[in-house]
Amino acid sequence: MKIDKYFRKSLSIFTLCLACMNSLSANNSFTSEMSHVGGGMLIGGITTGIVDRYFPQYREERAWIGFWTNAAIAAVLFGIETAQDRDDVSGELLDLGCNLVGGAIGAYTTDKFFLAPILHKAPDGSHNFGIKAIHRF
Repeated sequence: MKIDKYFRKSLSIFTLCLACMNSLSANNSFTSEMSHVGGGMLIGGITTGIVDRYFPQYREERAWIGFWTNAAIAAVLFGIETAQDRDDVSGELLDLGCNLVGGAIGAYTTDKFFLAPILHKAPDGSHNFGIKAIHRF
């Protein structure tokens, strides 16, 4: 079975992130919250790319699927961490919010800048797409 290049890159990044998780410690500093934003960007972007590549029938909603997949994973992790440590709910909410912001950024940028444009089906049955042209004077 041939594994394509994009999937191998995504798998290696995900494996590297999993390998580094045990050595990380969290607090409410800027760098800690930026790591949550980065994790959300990674999950949202990779999910958007996977939907584009392997589920072409959902290409029009690929960014939303990437965002909501990240949101579901973050919500489950938030629930687990809150159940384990009920003293730091505000910190967990901050982590959740940063992760959701990162997921939105990752899904949007992957959809708009890294993947090919898609045709949108209008309610009247016609199809359209947009092209942006810039000319500097």
